[in-house]
Amino acid sequence: FFWGGWVAGAKRPGETYSYTHNWPYDPDAGNTPTMPAVPWSFLSILVLFAGAMLVLYVYGQMKDLPGDPFNGAKGGTLTTSELERGYEFVRPTQRATYKFFAFAMILFLVQVLAGILSAEDFVSGGPGEAIVKVLGISMPFTVVRAWHTILQIYWFFMCWVGYTLFFLPRLSHVPKGQRFLINLLFALCVIVGAGALFGIYFGHMGYLSDSAAYWLGSQGWEFMELGRFWHILMLGAFVLWIGIIFRGVRPWITKANMWSVPAWLFYGSGIMVLFLFF
Repeated sequence: FFWGGWVAGAKRPGETYSYTHNWPYDPDAGNTPTMPAVPWSFLSILVLFAGAMLVLYVYGQMKDLPGDPFNGAKGGTLTTSELERGYEFVRPTQRATYKFFAFAMILFLVQVLAGILSAEDFVSGGPGEAIVKVLGISMPFTVVRAWHTILQIYWFFMCWVGYTLFFLPRLSHVPKGQRFLINLLFALCVIVGAGALFGIYFGHMGYLSDSAAYWLGSQGWEFMELGRFWHILMLGAFVLWIGIIFRGVRPWITKANMWSVPAWLFYGSGIMVLFLFF
C-alpha cells in the first residue's frame, strides 16, 4: 500500500506528473491524464488486438497441417482438428468438468459487479449502488476492490483447470478414481472462493479479530488478498490439480516423449502454480 500510494502521488524528477502519469484518475486531487498516457494507451490496445489477430491467423493456418506435434504418438496425431472431433463420446470425467466453467461464469459476473461498485465509489448513482441499496448492505471500496482484483485471476484459473481436465481423456486411458478427484477438486475450489469472498468482507468490516482476519480475511497480498488459510487451501487444491494432470499424462512422461505437448501440459501447469504461490 505504501509503495502503491507513493508511485501514484510522488512527482517524477523534473516533471509535473506522478510515476503513474497521474493514475488513478481523480480531478479533485489534480490527477488528470497526461499527454503521453493517451497515445501509449492507444498503442497498447492496438498491440493487444494485433497480437490476438496474429495468434488467430497462425492457428487458422496451422490447424489442418499434417504432422504429429505429440512427438511419436501412435494411433493418431491428436492435432487440433482431431481433438475437436468425437464429442459424441464424452466421458464421465469430461462431464465432471462442466461445472468448472459454470463456476467461472458466476465468478466473472461477481467480478464485473465488484468492478462496477469500485468505479461508483468515484461516480455515484449507478446500477451497482442501486443493487446495494436494495440488498441493504454496506460494501466498502476496499472490499469490492479486493473482490474485483482476486476474482479476475480466480475465474481465469477455473477455466484453465476445466480445460486441461476436459482433454485428459483424449490423451490417454482414464485412471481409476479420476472422476472422484475432479469432483473433490471442484469442491475445494468452491470452498476457497466462497471462503475468500466472505472472509474479505467480514475482515474489512471488523467482524473478525486481527488474528482471525489474517487467516480468514485478508493477508494483504496484492492480487491474492484472501486470508492465509484460504491461500494454503488453494495451494492444496492446485497441487491436487497437478496430481490429476500427472495421472492423465503419465504414459507420456517418458524419455522419448519428455518434450511432447502432453508432458508440457504437466510442466507448464506446475510452473504456473509455483509462480502464483511462491
